[in-house]
Amino acid sequence: MAYDPEKYREKREKVLGIRKRGMGFGTIAMVVSLVIIVGLSVVTIPQAISYMTTRHLDDAIFKLESDSKWPASVITGISAIQGVKNTVKDEHTTRLVVTYDRRVVSLSNITAKFDQQNLNVTLLNQINHRQHKNTMKKEEKELEAS
Repeated sequence: MAYDPEKYREKREKVLGIRKRGMGFGTIAMVVSLVIIVGLSVVTIPQAISYMTTRHLDDAIFKLESDSKWPASVITGISAIQGVKNTVKDEHTTRLVVTYDRRVVSLSNITAKFDQQNLNVTLLNQINHRQHKNTMKKEEKELEAS
C-alpha cells in the first residue's frame, strides 16, 4: 500500500503548528480590486452613456418678434421634423428652445418651418445641448442661493 500524504495531512499540520487562518493574500487582493473596479464603473459608466446619447444634440433658442405666444401648430410642426428631439417653451411662453440632432436636421430646415407659417422669429442662441443643460442648472442654483 502506497503512502497517501492527504490521509495524515491534518496530523502533520497539527504537529508542525501550521494553521489556516482567514483568507489568502490572493483572495483579499481580488476582492479589493473588484470593489475598486465596481466603484469606479458605477461613477463613470452613467456619465459616459449620457455623453454618448447627447453628443450630437444642439439647442436653438428662438424668440418671436411680435411678443405674442407661440402658436401650437408651429410647435407641433417643428416637433414633427425628423431629427428634432424636443421643443420647450419657457415660463413666459415668449421663447422656444428646440433640441435637434445636428447630424439629421440643420438649423435652416427649422427656420424654414417658421417661414412657412409667416412668423418673424429671431435666433437668440445656438448652443450645445449639454452646455445648455449645465448653464440652466447653474442658473437654478444661483436663484435658489439668492
